[in-house]
Amino acid sequence: MTRKIDRLEDYITARHSAQILSVKHGRLIKPSYIHKLKCVRSVKLDATSKLYHKGDIEKVVIKQKASTSLDA
Repeated sequence: MTRKIDRLEDYITARHSAQILSVKHGRLIKPSYIHKLKCVRSVKLDATSKLYHKGDIEKVVIKQKASTSLDA
């Protein structure tokens, strides 16, 4: 079976990914959160750097935690 090869132009940095998601969801998304996403394809550049698939990032939906208030 042949494996589909993605173009490197389709991949973006965690910082750019966080900017896209911040605009989409209307709140701050940190680049460190992008590293935790499991449903996004990535390419490892070196020991500390990864690039993330732009199409996958644009499809991500992040649910906001329900705030709990302890007003008594």
